[in-house]
Amino acid sequence: MPLPRPLPPAAAFDVVGFGLNAVDHLCRVPRFPSFDSKMHLDGYACEPGGQVATALVALRRWGLRAAYLGSFGDDALGERSRHALAAEGVEVGGALVRHGVPNQLAVIIIDRRSGERTVLWYRDPALAVRPEELRRDRVCAGRVLHLDGYDRESAIAAAGWAREAGIATVLDLDSPGRDAARLLALADIAIVSRECAEQLCGSTDPMVALQALGGMGSGLVGISLGREGVVARAGGETLHVRGFPVSPVDTTGAGDVLHAGVIYGFLAGMDVERMLRFANAAAALQCTALGAQPAIPTLAQVRQLLEGDSDD
Repeated sequence: MPLPRPLPPAAAFDVVGFGLNAVDHLCRVPRFPSFDSKMHLDGYACEPGGQVATALVALRRWGLRAAYLGSFGDDALGERSRHALAAEGVEVGGALVRHGVPNQLAVIIIDRRSGERTVLWYRDPALAVRPEELRRDRVCAGRVLHLDGYDRESAIAAAGWAREAGIATVLDLDSPGRDAARLLALADIAIVSRECAEQLCGSTDPMVALQALGGMGSGLVGISLGREGVVARAGGETLHVRGFPVSPVDTTGAGDVLHAGVIYGFLAGMDVERMLRFANAAAALQCTALGAQPAIPTLAQVRQLLEGDSDD
């Protein structure tokens, strides 16, 4: 299966990310609570998260240069989220700070038995970034542009600039929303969640949905299937790259780290199958600890899992 485009040339950053950051309140429970009940938490943590922010932190820890474009609130959570990215070495100078606006937050309920989580999140509408607030030079300062598709009009503008500049765009889409087809058409690599694929394509069959996605995307399109791995399509070819079995503790951030793995593999020159196997391994290991950014595996851990797999 062919890569969507040649490797981009050298740039100030390996990856520029435009999308969400958040602070997660992680609440682990013995079982999912029933309606109108009280339950004692098994565990609690407050940690930075967010789709694009978590992916950028993973890529920085794996040795790549990263910059974040997005917005922070000016409250304590916003300061914590911004400081956490900066402390990881992610450039945040191009990000906006909204005065008098709270930062995005999430309350994440984690089932102790399965590790599966339910996310309750709030983002003040004033955090949205408008197209006129984006700077083309900052959007196009990397070899890859990573988007999550929120602030849709701005994401489309950014992807259009990247396409004109010959920069590869990677899309992490978990909600169809307005103009999803326009954004998919501008992405070189688009891996969407199973739920997003079902809503976009009207089918619960991943292979049927993948066929429909192939008609929307211009490069490599895929569907993340959790522990079942990823199905992908490009150039008329279809591929199923299986996941890695682990004992899950918390699935928070698995999709974010999967996309970081895709970006890392792409920039490392891996073929599509190796790139997706690397991403699946990283996502599986992400599920073995609590929290989005605290659980990010090291490169050594990912490689060890890959080396121990009989198919590698």
